[in-house]
Amino acid sequence: MVRECAGRGWGYSISVTHDGWRRPVLEQLEGLPDSAWTDLGMEEEAIFASHRPGGWEREQHYVVVRRRSQGGQRLLVPHHTVILVSRDDLPLDELVRRHRGKQGQENAFKGPLIDMDLHHPPCRSYRANQAFYAVGQIAQALLRAVQYTALPKGARRHGIRSVIRHVARTAAHMVRTGRRVVMRFAKTNHRLDWLYAAMVHLEARAPPLATPA
Repeated sequence: MVRECAGRGWGYSISVTHDGWRRPVLEQLEGLPDSAWTDLGMEEEAIFASHRPGGWEREQHYVVVRRRSQGGQRLLVPHHTVILVSRDDLPLDELVRRHRGKQGQENAFKGPLIDMDLHHPPCRSYRANQAFYAVGQIAQALLRAVQYTALPKGARRHGIRSVIRHVARTAAHMVRTGRRVVMRFAKTNHRLDWLYAAMVHLEARAPPLATPA
């Protein structure tokens, strides 16, 4: 993804959370004086770092945010946030502000991702995955429209998962073999709550059991 963004000249900022990727960046900062850090306010300070990860063609730029206290209370171990950035020609506070603004947009989509089972894009192509998530956002908008226009007002406080459970259904093919009824369907998601509704419906239609004479 970084190579794709860089090749197209797009700006990016990515949180680095894996210890194996963070460690070489943080090791460069050991022993630096406090004067090397830039105060961001709100008990945070930041610094630029550069590092070329193994297997990467070029050196990458990082912003490291350090917090040594929380609410005026000194932390036993400073907390570091490592951010891979596309440029180092902007002020540190601007880069941090942009990154956190992007995080806010991502966090707003976490709920629908969980509710609609969109955690892992299925396609190998970056563009195809963009289309996959675009369809997911359209589905989210349609479900919200159903929630606010077709459901009772009390249902408006529920999340997408409840709307899917009570409203969304899937096509199924009923086959009767003798006294046995089989329902065939395509399992396209991990949520099968609607099967309970189908079972109740089938039981209501089932003929009564014959009683012995």
